Amino acid sequence: MNNTPQQTPTEFADKVLAKFERHLIDSVFCFIEQDRDLIKEYLELIAREGSLQQVNSQIAKKIAEHYGRKGTGEERVPKSRLIQSYSELG
Repeated sequence: MNNTPQQTPTEFADKVLAKFERHLIDSVFCFIEQDRDLIKEYLELIAREGSLQQVNSQIAKKIAEHYGRKGTGEERVPKSRLIQSYSELG
C-alpha cells in the first residue's frame, strides 16, 4: 500500500502545472523545433538579427513575461537543440 497522502485531481493538476511551468522555456523551444513553419521563421530571424544568443534571450524573456514568471537562475540542460541552457522559471 502506498503511504502517499491521497490527492484530488485538482491538487494533482496543480502539482503537474507547477513542475511543467518551471520548464516552459525549454518546452517552447522544443515546440519551435517541431513546427516546420516556426523553425523556418526562427532561422530567418536569426539570420536577419545576426545573433543566436540575442534572439534566444529575447524569446526566453518574452516567455517569462507572458506567463508572469521570473528565472530562478538555476541553469538546466535543455531537451531542445536550439538552446544550450535555460533558467528554470519560478
